[in-house]
Amino acid sequence: MTSLSAGSFATDDATRDGAPVRIRSIGPGDKSRLAAFHGRLSTESVYFRFFEFKRELSARDLRYLTELDFDRRVALVATLDPAPDSPIVGVARFDILPTPPGQPRRAELGIVVEDAHQGRGIGTILLKHLLAIAHDKGIAEITAEVLPQNTRMLELVASSGVRVRQSLADGVIHLLL
Repeated sequence: MTSLSAGSFATDDATRDGAPVRIRSIGPGDKSRLAAFHGRLSTESVYFRFFEFKRELSARDLRYLTELDFDRRVALVATLDPAPDSPIVGVARFDILPTPPGQPRRAELGIVVEDAHQGRGIGTILLKHLLAIAHDKGIAEITAEVLPQNTRMLELVASSGVRVRQSLADGVIHLLL
């Protein structure tokens, strides 16, 4: 299994249109960049990610989203410049779920990409790296809850090349990767 800590994961990739993108682990120093990223998201993107509208992230939210152990909770950010202070344009994360003994390890996935950069493949790149980390950590199943209206997320997962099962309950699509 991979030992990953804040600041220890960084790789370069390219968007569908050939622009460079840096994928790296999130850290406590990203609080202001994450708050600014959240502020640039449309109401719809915030709602699709959190299932509620949050005009801004609280200090508690920012601590929760940036201060991770990279064992049970992992998050990656995408930037269009390798400089550490570059604006965040996408975030992907998973939280390992409590698993009964003898059952496969599971984690819950969340991804959001800034509206101005959706459709460029950034979410796909984030998902690819997050799934590789999950695999290295022995996570057998990834779950995600997606609103049926969130067609971009459904298309992202469907085109990922990973076998996906889905079910609908209580107006939410439950994905199992």
